[in-house]
Amino acid sequence: MKAARWLVITGCVLSFGTGLLHEAGYRTVSAEMGRSNAPALLVAAFKCVWQAFTVQFVVMSAIAAVAIGSARGKHVVLLCAVMALFDAGLMLYFVGPFLGLYCVAAVAVCLLVGGLLLPDAANS
Repeated sequence: MKAARWLVITGCVLSFGTGLLHEAGYRTVSAEMGRSNAPALLVAAFKCVWQAFTVQFVVMSAIAAVAIGSARGKHVVLLCAVMALFDAGLMLYFVGPFLGLYCVAAVAVCLLVGGLLLPDAANS
């Protein structure tokens, strides 16, 4: 149980940090998109998706952290892990290997392994 908690907490810290790291690049990428010849609607959509991804990882870290102490926390943590795995898969497919992919994959692995090690609701 102790290892499960530490893995989930590590995943939460990595998730929060990944969100902050992602937000740090917003100004640069946003400025580049603004200077491009892309239609204004596409630029706005890109900015929205960029911010949504940042918020997703910050909120996911809070959800998984709170879930550790609940009776059904295992399922919530595993759901967060699946979301991170899905994001990592999309990143690998569309962008390829880069630092962000490795961060998201680390979040997914920590939450997945930690979630699997958490006790079931019937055992807690």
